[in-house]
Amino acid sequence: MLTLITNNSDLFSNIKNAELIDGSSLDVLIRVRSLVHLGSKIITHPLCGNLRPNHQPFRSVLIDSLKGPAEMESLSIIEEAVHVYESCKLITPNELDEDTRADYAYIDSELLRESLEQYGLISHQNLDAAPLLSMKEE
Repeated sequence: MLTLITNNSDLFSNIKNAELIDGSSLDVLIRVRSLVHLGSKIITHPLCGNLRPNHQPFRSVLIDSLKGPAEMESLSIIEEAVHVYESCKLITPNELDEDTRADYAYIDSELLRESLEQYGLISHQNLDAAPLLSMKEE
């Protein structure tokens, strides 16, 4: 079963199968690492978007929730991502004003948009209906 692990509450509310992490982007990666140790496989790269960790208070990772031995490729990917995030001073969503938080949440959502639609976690109709996942009109 595909599951989105995220600290982006706006994205969480639009996804069929998601786990909301109340914490930082690093907390999301640590949760994903725990699930990988239990056998889950990473579907979307935890460092997608080529954004520096200190510029990304939201992080969302799509995984295939499986049980069994850890898959070595997923384990290597998540360990590298955790190491990158641990080496930076992070900003958390709680440190941001509402407009800035909304902008960062939007970026995180857009980074996952195509994958979420491809894997059926959100329909094209929901993408168009969700203001978070479509362009805001001024």
